[in-house]
Amino acid sequence: MYLLHLLAAQELPVAVTSGAEVDAVRVLSMAGHIKATIPKPLRTLDGYTQPPATVNEITSLGRTMLKRFPAR
Repeated sequence: MYLLHLLAAQELPVAVTSGAEVDAVRVLSMAGHIKATIPKPLRTLDGYTQPPATVNEITSLGRTMLKRFPAR
């Protein structure tokens, strides 16, 4: 919910680069709270790297959740 509030305060589209935040974007997207483009992780010599995700829209369900669970 914290990331949803941060996204709501910014002008969309927004690029999310942190691996943990990309995971949170993935969860918010699967829950139907946002619409986002999330590329698959890329294999590297050291393991994997996550390209940035792009949040394009907060859905009506996401806006309802923002009202129901206001930021503290």
